Amino acid sequence: MDIEIRRGLTEARLLAAEHWQPLLAYVVLGVLVPFLLLSSEPIFNLRAIMAIIADPFTYRVSGSITGPLYLLGIVGVLASGALLAGWNALLAEMREGYISEIMYGMVAGTAYLVVNLIFYFCAGLALSLPILLLGEFAETARFGTALAIVRHIASALASAWISARFCLVGPVMAAGGKLEPVSAFVESWRRTRMSWRRLFALYLAIYVLTALLTLALLAPHIFIVFNSPQGGLADMAMSGGWIIFWAAYFLMTLLIPAGLYRASGRGTPAEVFA
Repeated sequence: MDIEIRRGLTEARLLAAEHWQPLLAYVVLGVLVPFLLLSSEPIFNLRAIMAIIADPFTYRVSGSITGPLYLLGIVGVLASGALLAGWNALLAEMREGYISEIMYGMVAGTAYLVVNLIFYFCAGLALSLPILLLGEFAETARFGTALAIVRHIASALASAWISARFCLVGPVMAAGGKLEPVSAFVESWRRTRMSWRRLFALYLAIYVLTALLTLALLAPHIFIVFNSPQGGLADMAMSGGWIIFWAAYFLMTLLIPAGLYRASGRGTPAEVFA
């Protein structure tokens, strides 16, 4: 199937206008709640991270690593569940309400998260081996800086390609009410076969834009960390900025694949799965 990027973005905009209420609800579930949970753990505070980077040998964080890891797991399930619930709200032939969508999202989202972690770990390992082998040669030849640049470029290109081929996994699951993501990976690979170059360019542009916006937020936040007391007005303003940034990123992650999914079929989800 051929996917037109312009049509996909138009579909995403139409979905956003039509379903703004569930989108707002799932931004709260997938962004605001995880942000508040992570804010309760000191290790995820930027000041603590900067202190560890600045003085890794003397700065210590008290407590067990189990708590932060457990919290990261909860946050991952919440974010994935909110994504699947959002896709279900946008793409299902008939909505069944928030409770049903959230229950589906938590179950399907957990499976989606686990399979994605396994898949991306294996893909990252396979892609890293040539770079690591090249790194041994580069360090011997004193080309460490050049290798670091090549490694980052290669990682960005590989990530964009993987995202292009598997961007429809979540929408395929949610539109059909599927709980297992393996067949959705196959379906996404099939649907993006003819248009992967355009999708690759789209996701590469998204990665570049996201990186630039992250740097634009991170730079003033680091300045505030070094030049203002903790808990001040500047800290609160930066927290608000990060929430807006992650909410926008969540909506982009939700809407663009949904729009591309609609553009990849003949029309509505009912027609696609007929």
